[in-house]
Amino acid sequence: MQFSGKPQVLRRVSQVPSVLAFSQTAPDANRFGESIRILLRWKGSVYKAIWKDLLVYYALYYLLTILHNFVLGDDGKKAFMVLAKYCLRNSNSINLMIMLSFFTSTALQRLFTVQTMIPGTAKVITFYVMSLKPNLPEGPIIVEQFARWTVIAWILTFRVVCKPLRTMFPNMISLQVAGIIREKERLILERVETEHNTTPRALVVIDWMILLLKETSIHNRFTEKSNHLKSLDVVMSFKKSCGNTIKFATKNIPYALIQAAIIVVYTYGLMTLMARNFDDADSAGFMTGIVNYFPIIPSLQFFVFLVWLNFGRIAVNPFGTDEDDIDVKLLLETHIQDSYRLANLYAQDLESVFGAMPQKQYNEAPSS
Repeated sequence: MQFSGKPQVLRRVSQVPSVLAFSQTAPDANRFGESIRILLRWKGSVYKAIWKDLLVYYALYYLLTILHNFVLGDDGKKAFMVLAKYCLRNSNSINLMIMLSFFTSTALQRLFTVQTMIPGTAKVITFYVMSLKPNLPEGPIIVEQFARWTVIAWILTFRVVCKPLRTMFPNMISLQVAGIIREKERLILERVETEHNTTPRALVVIDWMILLLKETSIHNRFTEKSNHLKSLDVVMSFKKSCGNTIKFATKNIPYALIQAAIIVVYTYGLMTLMARNFDDADSAGFMTGIVNYFPIIPSLQFFVFLVWLNFGRIAVNPFGTDEDDIDVKLLLETHIQDSYRLANLYAQDLESVFGAMPQKQYNEAPSS
């Protein structure tokens, strides 16, 4: 398969997808000490996601402590203690569990839906290649055309929902420079936007694929006439997946829900910054004073809620730049490589891969 020029996006990756998948396999729960290893992991960890928030939390806590002990006068200390007792009494009145449970369950349900609707290109290309009559002079040309349009439709779909891919290909010119689309195709796609056509560009490219199926049927290039409708069904399923993925970008989780979860968690954090039990410190002495200087329990509670909040926020945008997000750039490289490999199947057979096969004598025997 030949794109217009050598696609610059197709580059050697540090690990092939199969090796990468093997290295990211879930750890063995029965292995001794595996839980400790997981807790000590830094890459992709909750610690890496929230360490800055915790650093700010402890810095503010000790600034308030210094303010109370060394800056405020007697009246100021009394006001501080009244406010601290008020925060202590009401810090547990905020029902974070309900809010965060609703937020994270909504985000995870949406994440699961997005992952299941991600369109693939292999089935579409393979079905078309295998449906054509063998040894057509124009076969490699139309196969290359169909496979390339499939990849273009995939790219244009994920440019809508994936900021890293949109940064990689900010416009149609960048796709042409990368060798993915041709000049005439670029002009048609740009004209779609200038004519204020609301049809997504990815669906326009899929229309080209449908027209190519029609031309293939008219010129009797399918091995069977029914292959036209079967191929059309596969393309329409691909179109539906692309359309659903695009809807993902326009029907996001309401920002009000995300803001509400953020406000509640950080309000709780601000209240625990002030919450101090001065009465117990006076009566119990040293130990309670230490607890007030080192807010282990309040910070652990805030830590758990903050982790929960960040997990939900990551799930809201699975195509971002976080380490746990879906690597769309790697998916793109994989789809381009697959399009080369699958399109080349048209001109190949088993003998071109293995040489003479044991069943060759039966293949060449005349049928009775």
